[in-house]
Amino acid sequence: MTYFSKPAHAAAWSIRTSISRIASVALPVTLSVALLPLFTANVAIAADANLTAGQIGQTAVSDTVAQTAQVEQVGEISVQVAEQVESSLSANMVLPYDPADIAAIGNQNESGHTICCPSYACAYADAVLDGTVNDHSYYTCSCCTWQDWGGGNSSYRCVGTDEEVLREAYDQISSGKPVVTHVSWEYGEHWIALIGYQNVTDPDHLTLDNFIALNPSDGAQIVASSGYALYGDGCQHVSER
Repeated sequence: MTYFSKPAHAAAWSIRTSISRIASVALPVTLSVALLPLFTANVAIAADANLTAGQIGQTAVSDTVAQTAQVEQVGEISVQVAEQVESSLSANMVLPYDPADIAAIGNQNESGHTICCPSYACAYADAVLDGTVNDHSYYTCSCCTWQDWGGGNSSYRCVGTDEEVLREAYDQISSGKPVVTHVSWEYGEHWIALIGYQNVTDPDHLTLDNFIALNPSDGAQIVASSGYALYGDGCQHVSER
């Protein structure tokens, strides 16, 4: 599985956070810029050709109509681009992170800490969230205390149904925050950090196939359904930061 570079996805995230401004500013700004040289040009025409005020006005109106049509077209294109980018990001997004941060945290296979998956998952998620690199022991290894991740005193934070869990995961990731989700596999229970989604057509009808995760077992980026299913208890942790 290919790691997603932080610069590339930071750029995509920047596009998403600013895309709503494109349509609102493109038309007035472009119109103002377009009309400035138009005004200057018509003053020059008047000086050189001794045109009458009426002729100057007619020329200005004609040119203004043409320029306005062009500006409106630019505005329409900007809106279309904004809608296309927004639609794409609503269906596919992976939060940016530095693979070196994940390598620095390590994984269960390297440490031999077979019961510390929730602690590693929280550490990965914090690294994705804002580049914070904590050792997994910060979250308490043997019995995760969910430091900065809700629950507290090793209590699980439970959301509700599987559908509600995945909808919350989608909404959190859309807002730039990974989640730590309870799953099952052939060896029993496990926790993974969900950091992205893919091929989403309806956020209210999602499966683990739609999510990208970091796996505490080996630190790899995976499709969340690769060997895993939701545990069924509706438990998921979100950042308190």
